[in-house]
Amino acid sequence: MYGALLTIHIIASLFLIFVILIQQKGGGLGSMFGGGQSVFGGRGANPFLTKTTVVLFTVFIATSFSLVFMTKGRVVRKESAIEKAVKKGEFAPPPIPYEGE
Repeated sequence: MYGALLTIHIIASLFLIFVILIQQKGGGLGSMFGGGQSVFGGRGANPFLTKTTVVLFTVFIATSFSLVFMTKGRVVRKESAIEKAVKKGEFAPPPIPYEGE
């Protein structure tokens, strides 16, 4: 189930990036495709792209939270080599030189 959810998450994120880039609001890539007005009719692509963005964003957030809660118990933090050396006493800070009498 984790693999399927991760696949849905990746696909939703890629489609979300694409849909945001083809929107016409700031120019973006929307002008590259003719603004989408000839493809989507006289009203343009804005209502369709806005609804698609909202749906993809909802799927993205839902899969993000689901993946976080599913991996919460799986992740095991491993000690680094430095932490292991400090515990063994192999790594100590250098002594401070004393310049006294």
